[in-house]
Amino acid sequence: MNRPLIGLTGLLLISSCSWFGGDDDVEEIVPTELTKINEEVKIRSLWSAKLGKGADDKAVKLVPAVVASRVFAASADGKVAALQANNGRKIWEQKVKSFYSDAESKHAFSDDVDVITGGVGVGADIVVVGTAAGELVALNQSDGSLAWRTRTSSEVLAPPQIDKDLVVAHTIDGKVAGYNALDGERLWLYSTSIPSLTLRGTSTPIISDKFVIAGFANGRFALLDREKGIAGADERVAVAAGRSDLERLVDIDGNMVVAGGNLFVASFQGRLAAINLQTGRLAWGRDASSMAGLGEGFGNIYIAHADSLLGAVDMASGRDVWEIEALLHRDITAPVSTGSYIAVGDFEGYLHVIAQSDGRFVGRRRVDSDGILSPVVADGNRLFVMGNSGRLSTFEIQ
Repeated sequence: MNRPLIGLTGLLLISSCSWFGGDDDVEEIVPTELTKINEEVKIRSLWSAKLGKGADDKAVKLVPAVVASRVFAASADGKVAALQANNGRKIWEQKVKSFYSDAESKHAFSDDVDVITGGVGVGADIVVVGTAAGELVALNQSDGSLAWRTRTSSEVLAPPQIDKDLVVAHTIDGKVAGYNALDGERLWLYSTSIPSLTLRGTSTPIISDKFVIAGFANGRFALLDREKGIAGADERVAVAAGRSDLERLVDIDGNMVVAGGNLFVASFQGRLAAINLQTGRLAWGRDASSMAGLGEGFGNIYIAHADSLLGAVDMASGRDVWEIEALLHRDITAPVSTGSYIAVGDFEGYLHVIAQSDGRFVGRRRVDSDGILSPVVADGNRLFVMGNSGRLSTFEIQ
């Protein structure tokens, strides 16, 4: 069943209270109140660090990245930092604006606009973020010094992805581009047409051995040759339906998953689909609506629906395994697997830990009173959470 749309500002801005129906009437939806759970695990705080100011734009969801013993993270006001993963000690911190001259900075950045809009991407000994100046900025992982800067066709809201010598970024104008990780030279550009009205955001590209996988605001996904950016497949996941532009939104904005030789992708007001990556054909599909996207584990695909219904779907058949409604309308983040559990954040800043086997709650902890919009990052039994206040917190599930 298609699920309703969460509030609008500008193109489309996510809100946790106002919903728009088929007519112009606005119905207030109250987030579900949390009830007491039986806590089976302890969510132990390891450390937290204030990186900078939280994002003014709710579409900016900066995701930390863990590499070996270090975690790299960014704040919306323009800071990028490397920290020790075990204790949070800062190894280095850099202000992105320092890589711009005064004249460039005055032209590129406004006082009321977030400086960093997309990140972080890590790989090839660099850390890459997208800026409000319409650029990718790459920093050396060793000391935070500038590796390179390069122009993009539009704003980058999803973390750039890096694999070997390739950097891939998805911009909100419906383009995906590949760049040389050594110097930032653009190697190829793939473009698709997007509707006049879209959700504000993009899906995060996936780089595999053969393909770059991208999902778009028109409800289509593409398998792109990683060397030339040529589409080996460009197929539709969801078909726009309805009379109004709002009803016809079918954006693919959330996390996609590659597992068991299939691509799993969910669109807003459309479908959850499994695509065979060898043939590019649909293995199975079912009605669904998601903005945050998917996670996987225990042979399941976990989907955060647009109304924050959290569901587990059998990866092979697409059949329901379990669903929980206890987080309805709480704007949950994409589910991430950690051991036998999955973790999601919500708009009030709670971190929820849920058993993969049956969907029961096993742990809960308030992390950030300003809320959590960015997906939780798991590294073994450790969880790295970037709160809306600009604070990075790390927990261990015991």
